[in-house]
Amino acid sequence: MIDAIARWLVRLEIVSLAVIYAYFVVTDQVPLVAFALIALIWLARWRVTGALTRRAPFDLPILLLLVWLPVSFSVTVDAALSLPKVYGVVLCVAFFYAIAHAIRTRRDLAWAMMWLVIVCAAIALAGLVGTDWAQGKIVSASFIYDHLPRFVQNIPRSIAGGFARNGVGGTLAFVVPLLAALAVGQYSVFRIQYSECENSNAPNTEHWKLNTVLTLGALLLAVVTLALTQSRGGILGTVAGLLVVAVWRERKFVWVIGAGALALIALIALGYGGALLDFVLRMDARSATLASRLEVWQRGLMMVRDFPYTGIGIGTYNAIAHLMYPFFIAAPDELVPHAHNQFLQVAVDLGIPGLIAYVGLLVAFGVSAVRAYRANRDASTRALIVGLVAGMFAHHIFGLTDAFILGTKPGIVMWIFFAFVAAMDGQRDR
Repeated sequence: MIDAIARWLVRLEIVSLAVIYAYFVVTDQVPLVAFALIALIWLARWRVTGALTRRAPFDLPILLLLVWLPVSFSVTVDAALSLPKVYGVVLCVAFFYAIAHAIRTRRDLAWAMMWLVIVCAAIALAGLVGTDWAQGKIVSASFIYDHLPRFVQNIPRSIAGGFARNGVGGTLAFVVPLLAALAVGQYSVFRIQYSECENSNAPNTEHWKLNTVLTLGALLLAVVTLALTQSRGGILGTVAGLLVVAVWRERKFVWVIGAGALALIALIALGYGGALLDFVLRMDARSATLASRLEVWQRGLMMVRDFPYTGIGIGTYNAIAHLMYPFFIAAPDELVPHAHNQFLQVAVDLGIPGLIAYVGLLVAFGVSAVRAYRANRDASTRALIVGLVAGMFAHHIFGLTDAFILGTKPGIVMWIFFAFVAAMDGQRDR
């Protein structure tokens, strides 16, 4: 009886976490009973499998991150700002292990890929109906924005009640390259099946059609939503991620990268470097400038210098900056939520140990992706790995001039990417 209950709890782990995370998104709270349920599920897994977790290269960085979170939280000046981020990190780690444990066979991976596409479509749809749009940010298109539905309201700590456009752009930087790579992979699979069976009525054709329709539909929705955000960082990162996919598919696209680099060097040599930087960095408002962004980065570096071990407390950049490092360009009442650089923001929030843990996660992701790619010959699996890598790369290009604070709600996407790579790496010897 106990074993049956334990197996039932393990099977429902991802569903349970999804419900808890949905509640967290709309309330900023995680009830104590939810953490008790997560702990109970882990104990159930231990009873069923004989181990709490499957060993993975991510374990040590995750352990360091979880150990350092309370250290950083102990110095925060505003627990109300930091606590939701702590909740977010803990839930993301729980999701990571749940997904990594759930994908044990190739059949599990095939189903997980389909659900991943559905999740990507849901992210794009949520962005479409819940973003605080900025008309005229790059181009004015009020005739579009005025007719977009708005079903998401009253998100905690949202300035206008919905999702921040740059946050949506940074999330879709994960999604678009992944979906593009999956579409390319499905085309390759179809070509193989068609050549082997000499007609389009191959045994898996119907399954291929369903996956292709889902993937292309999700990709189109994600591209449209990204374009509507007018997020320069999101668009730039997405283009970089798509170039990774293109180079994987056709090596000749390396020449495109080379030509782009030469064009950039030429523009800088002609004196347009400052204008280019100003265009890229002015992501939040038309009044933003290169000087204001440099001021934000400088304040972040000063915080890391003054709080190198504990950080300032996760999510408190705005409060600490205005209190201890006043801006000259930004107004005293202007909201500056983070340091506008992903790596700098982690160091600001959690100190150098937190930054080491974050870099460790990315290194583990890269190592696991390379090993999984080399161990797989299946075209769709390889496409998934390339898409995950391209999406991670795209998001961190976005993160050069913007940031996702660890524990922020859309940050769950990064941990899903981690989990898929960890699961495929764990299948190498199966």
